[in-house]
Amino acid sequence: MKAIIPTLRGGIAVLCLALGGCVSMDNHRNHHPDPYDRLSQLMGLYQEQRRIGSSCDELWKVSSPSVDCQRIQREVERLYAEFPNDSRIMIANATLQFQAGRLDKAQFTLDQLLSKPGSHPEAALLRSQISMLEGNSSRARAVLQQQIELRPDYHELREALAATYYIEGKYESAQRALNIAGRLGAPGWRISYHHGLIQEAQENWSRACSYYMVSLEQKHNFTAPANRLIGLSHNEACRSLADRRAS
Repeated sequence: MKAIIPTLRGGIAVLCLALGGCVSMDNHRNHHPDPYDRLSQLMGLYQEQRRIGSSCDELWKVSSPSVDCQRIQREVERLYAEFPNDSRIMIANATLQFQAGRLDKAQFTLDQLLSKPGSHPEAALLRSQISMLEGNSSRARAVLQQQIELRPDYHELREALAATYYIEGKYESAQRALNIAGRLGAPGWRISYHHGLIQEAQENWSRACSYYMVSLEQKHNFTAPANRLIGLSHNEACRSLADRRAS
């Protein structure tokens, strides 16, 4: 979801705001009347809080001593109340709701956004993720396919579509979706890893580990395929590949 989380700007002023209030929220809004400027600063700060280890989902617990992420959430919700039909603000609010574990609220906002004319691929990705968490892969696929018709070049939609097929054991369909995603520019290391998962699900151990090895060669610090290689070391071919990587 990086595409919908703007980068941090105005760091010192906003950090002061989060750490106790160099300026009040009201003054901050007066100094930054442009809604996109406010959104960019808030989401940038939120991203920074997560980067340094703040666990925003814990803020909904009464005993939590921190208020930083909760304050950011409230400000984004305020923006949403002020501009309820703005697509950028809607997806930002839904993203924070999702990451805070408020799936019902995130889902409501996303459904509203997806009912608007035009393409909304980021919203479709998040909405499909919620459906997958709920065990409703067919709903996830319907959302993705609708957006693929509008944005056939958006490779993340194809990757998410492959996941719905994978969950249902429709491996050939999953492979086709991944192949299209690769041709559209999806990172090769990620495509190789997911092809490995598909082969592993079919107990094609050697082919699975070959894909995992390719993924590691394409992105050396990607730990997921390395872990899969170790986990499949009962297979001679996989063990050989894991040993080759370790040497």
